[in-house]
Amino acid sequence: MSHGLPLLLLVGLPRETAGAITAELAATAEIVESSAEDAPRHTAGTRGRRRPTVVVLGATVTAPVGLVHSLRPHAEDVVVAVTTTTATDGELAVLPLLFSADVVRRMPQGEERVPDVVGDLLRRLTHRRTHAQAQAVAQQRLTSGTSIDRQLGERLLGQFLSQAPIGVLMLDGDALIAWNRRAADVLELTEPDSVRRPVTEMFAEDQRTALRRHLAASRRRRDSEPDAVFERVRADGTSQALRIAAQQVLDTQGRSRTLVLAEDVTDRLHAQRKLAERTSHALLTAEVAAAMTAPGPLDERLRRCVRAATDRLGADRVCIWTLDARGEFAHTICAADDTESADPSPCRTAQRALVAQVVAERRPHLDVPPRPDPRTSPGASGRGSFAGYPLISGGELIGVLSLTTRLALPASTQSTLENIADQIAVGTRQDRLLHRLTDTTRALERPLLPPRLPDLPGFELAARYAPFSQGLHIGGDFYDAFTAPDGRHVLVLGDVCGKGPDAAAITGLVRHTLWAAAQHTSDPRHVLGLVNNALRRQGTPFCTLVYVVIDPAHTPARLQVTCAGHPAPLLCRADGDAAPLKVRGPLLGVLDAPHHPVTEVELLPGDTLVLYTDGFTEGAGAEDLREPEDLAAIAASRPSAAAAGRAESIAAGLLDDAHRWWGERLRDDLAVLALTARAARETAGDPVDAARVPGRE
Repeated sequence: MSHGLPLLLLVGLPRETAGAITAELAATAEIVESSAEDAPRHTAGTRGRRRPTVVVLGATVTAPVGLVHSLRPHAEDVVVAVTTTTATDGELAVLPLLFSADVVRRMPQGEERVPDVVGDLLRRLTHRRTHAQAQAVAQQRLTSGTSIDRQLGERLLGQFLSQAPIGVLMLDGDALIAWNRRAADVLELTEPDSVRRPVTEMFAEDQRTALRRHLAASRRRRDSEPDAVFERVRADGTSQALRIAAQQVLDTQGRSRTLVLAEDVTDRLHAQRKLAERTSHALLTAEVAAAMTAPGPLDERLRRCVRAATDRLGADRVCIWTLDARGEFAHTICAADDTESADPSPCRTAQRALVAQVVAERRPHLDVPPRPDPRTSPGASGRGSFAGYPLISGGELIGVLSLTTRLALPASTQSTLENIADQIAVGTRQDRLLHRLTDTTRALERPLLPPRLPDLPGFELAARYAPFSQGLHIGGDFYDAFTAPDGRHVLVLGDVCGKGPDAAAITGLVRHTLWAAAQHTSDPRHVLGLVNNALRRQGTPFCTLVYVVIDPAHTPARLQVTCAGHPAPLLCRADGDAAPLKVRGPLLGVLDAPHHPVTEVELLPGDTLVLYTDGFTEGAGAEDLREPEDLAAIAASRPSAAAAGRAESIAAGLLDDAHRWWGERLRDDLAVLALTARAARETAGDPVDAARVPGRE
């Protein structure tokens, strides 16, 4: 048995877990597997003086709380790690109330790195034990009656502290009066040159005030001051991090001395900083990705990117320079370390030449000046560094990402900057492509609807149009209204098969054929026949529509209504009666010579004719239908004929009801066109702007 090593007691652990712990920690502890009944025997003795022991309890241990009590945990000699499960969480919840986390730690079952947790407990226990032993030995030496003033260097600390694996210093105030061999190696101490030297002089100027405060705090407390890490520069110019713990002790004359434990944690601190750096870089990459894929204006998303880069990298300023089609700087978005939205003027002045070099070479450019030597130029920060990365996507140079900082630019930071530059470039290019496609979509949509509804004397005309989705979606619904050369008014509302650019092309063909045919005569048979021939000639999918010819020469107005495979129009009488018209006919573009019956209707003052697309009845698919009678009831509930603006009210009411009824189930475009015959006393209203009437709602 190796009693010089701490004991690692494994109780009820799976074989695989026990093997992993043994493989990693066998060199630093004696490992023993034990039963729950036998475990307390290994921790017998006086608390605080027992062999340093870490006990690991597996999930199969019964009554774990009772076993923990029987082990009598203590911060300086016995600590326990308990595996928790969903079944034992409630029972083990009492442990944090009874023991600190340094004495009893809970580990969730399935913890991937159990050896790391156990190793951490082992290191902390060893550190506390060494500290306590060093304090006890030093106190014993100080109270032995020997005068400290007549001892130098290692003679004060004795054999135990001289061989301790941690640096031990004795201070008189701030002055060094003794140290062990490990402290001499860590702090590069020599005797007698280092005797009576202020310990703070061994640290950088910016660390000294904090170190003095740390040592002074230990003089005001009876127990030890919590550890703190301070950094210094070695003689060879490399940095070093020391964990300092201070404790006050008294000699036989009652004089106060400071016992200091100094542990070299340089490698550990560097590892922690590397982990923090990688975590920060990963979070930055995620934040930039989230910003560039989020909805909203591009400028707002780019500002989120530069703000995140400034915060995560500790940069003085981060900027995104965008280029126009001619390769000239079009826009600059900046964020500085102290402002949310920085003025880009300093960047344009100071960085323009460097950014222009990145644009010309189309590759990253670094301007990193030599860092000043802290030994010869303490406190000097030197000139800031510049890093510029081209924003290239699909072979197109979109702009430049630039950064200025007084901090170092390690390879990991440069790699992260290159990654986020790629993300910003891709997102910016996609935004530009989206805008181009949106412009194209609007250009294709423009011919689908009239730019302005005409003013028809004696009638009120209203329309609403709501595509299924905004942006790049091009719907298949359309409508039109115009006066033919023969003096009759024409209304048409239809739906072509399909969506997107192909549907837009068919819609344009139908609308322009309708208009051109009506220039000769507005007769329904003539017009629909030419539309059918045009569709058949092009080999396009079918089209449905309702075609209405209004003869204003008759009083009341006489309407000719023709339906080509489209939902029947609604006729809403002034007295509140409303019903679908009994009109039907074949689709356009399917038969060579289709026959479309014409139905004549009189539109009395206050009556309203409503044309609508199948989105109002089949908005969520063919398995979830509404009847035309449902729409007729909604239209009839709108204001009576005595109220002006009934066509507007019915069109708006039907659209609002459709959105309420279908909600998120809506999967089709909505278009409605309403015509109301005005009473004789009403005057004609102003023409209606299509930008308001179609609504794009």
